[in-house]
Amino acid sequence: MKQMESWQPGQNRRDSRPAWLTGLIEEFADIFEPLTGVARVGFDCRLEEDCWVARMYLGATEIVGGPRDGQTQAMPFELDLHRLLNRFSDVEEFFWSVFPESAADVDAAQAYVTIGGKVDDNAVRFHLFAVSPEDVGPGMRVYPDGHFDPV
Repeated sequence: MKQMESWQPGQNRRDSRPAWLTGLIEEFADIFEPLTGVARVGFDCRLEEDCWVARMYLGATEIVGGPRDGQTQAMPFELDLHRLLNRFSDVEEFFWSVFPESAADVDAAQAYVTIGGKVDDNAVRFHLFAVSPEDVGPGMRVYPDGHFDPV
């Protein structure tokens, strides 16, 4: 979503994602339900040999002002997996991966659900992360007066 919002006419970068994938990402973003506050869904995707792969997550919120100024916090959310599964015409993989902080070769705790298969005859694999990746900035900023701004 961030890429779509920051696009300006005349930019040389061309979105190589097919329209069906962009629509599917938007559809899946609507299924993320923040349990508190306001949040923003982030994603990235790439074409691999056999299918499109998309990583989706609810962006963290950065606190602006006050004693916790500059801190970020992951946002609690729910995700209706049944609704996601129903969008696939054929599910070839569906699993949950958990990497606690104590796991070898893992810098930070991670957990994600993977759903792979066919959507309207298109091969796709989604990784739905419990928290946003460390290399991604916050999706929202919250101010002392309680208002939010997208980043």
